[in-house]
Amino acid sequence: MEYMFVLQWPSSSTAEELDLLISLENQIRKHIGDDGKVDGHDIGSGEMNIFIFTEDPRATFEHVLNIGSIPNHVSNLKAGYREVGEDEFVPLHPEGLDHFSVI
Repeated sequence: MEYMFVLQWPSSSTAEELDLLISLENQIRKHIGDDGKVDGHDIGSGEMNIFIFTEDPRATFEHVLNIGSIPNHVSNLKAGYREVGEDEFVPLHPEGLDHFSVI
């Protein structure tokens, strides 16, 4: 089964945040290996997202947490996933998050 896994941070849509988002995306793309396929990013509406296709979102999340400078950006990170073709996301991070969505 394939899932869309999303890493999400709050954003004011500044040029600096876009540069950071692209840097994080490139780090993940370079080091994700067989755990997933990076599908791009978006920024706006108060959030910035990196999209990853994966068969195991929890394992992919654990892998991503150890890539490059990602550990430096976990304090305000949210993550969730949904089965490809479905609309409802399953909240993954932080622990206790009861709702996850992409605007």
